[in-house]
Amino acid sequence: MQDTDIEGLEPREAAEYVLAFVATLKRTETEIARLAEDVATWTRRVALASEKGEAELAGLARAKLAEVEAKKASLETELADLRLKVDILKEKLQRLRMRFQKSVDTDLLLSQLEMLAGKKDTLAETFKAEEAGAKVEELKKKIAGGTGDSTPGRDSGKA
Repeated sequence: MQDTDIEGLEPREAAEYVLAFVATLKRTETEIARLAEDVATWTRRVALASEKGEAELAGLARAKLAEVEAKKASLETELADLRLKVDILKEKLQRLRMRFQKSVDTDLLLSQLEMLAGKKDTLAETFKAEEAGAKVEELKKKIAGGTGDSTPGRDSGKA
């Protein structure tokens, strides 16, 4: 799994994951700023030791300066990577939220459909069902009345 793979997460979990990346990004930026101050401090110390003629002390200060600069450069590379990942994660999180919003918000979809097609007329459907039931009952009565009575035969006998 890659750092930027959040497709399998719920939107809340994905947001927490992205937030952790953003927090790491901010901590890295803060650390780089602190290291920049350290670089300035050690640069001044190298210059001071050189001015005083303390070659050994200047050499130690240069070594410390190189160490701080290397750490700062490493963090700057990490920061660039983090910024790229955070941008990707934010985009994926937005898409994930939209996907979940669409799949969950059925009321919104129904209202949009009703606006396009018109609202379903439930009253007319209810009356149709009642009318159909009444016709069925009427036919049942006719059939029940026809078997006990020879009304059809009478009509044909009189003719």
